[in-house]
Amino acid sequence: MSAWEDWLDRLKDDSGKLAKDELKNLVSDAKADSEEFIQRQGEKLEIYLNQLAMGLITKEQFEGYVGDIRDLSVMQTLKMKVEARARAQSLANGITKLIIDRLLALI
Repeated sequence: MSAWEDWLDRLKDDSGKLAKDELKNLVSDAKADSEEFIQRQGEKLEIYLNQLAMGLITKEQFEGYVGDIRDLSVMQTLKMKVEARARAQSLANGITKLIIDRLLALI
């Protein structure tokens, strides 16, 4: 288990706002995607989650970094083939739903 996954599991989420398994799956799926761009965004997301978990970056820095990943993913969808486009859009939606809307509200 990585540092960020361990940290995520320790987060108190009494309100059920964060679907921890969904976030872990989002990162895992992105890193395993056949599209190089999506893989790289998944790797960056994992790096930023680890940095946040270890206290190396602030919540605000993390929010900026994942916002950049989301925005890049949205922009990249215009260049991709239809199948990859849907996966990139799914990554952007997952970042918005799981990280920006839920995780950042808990930390």
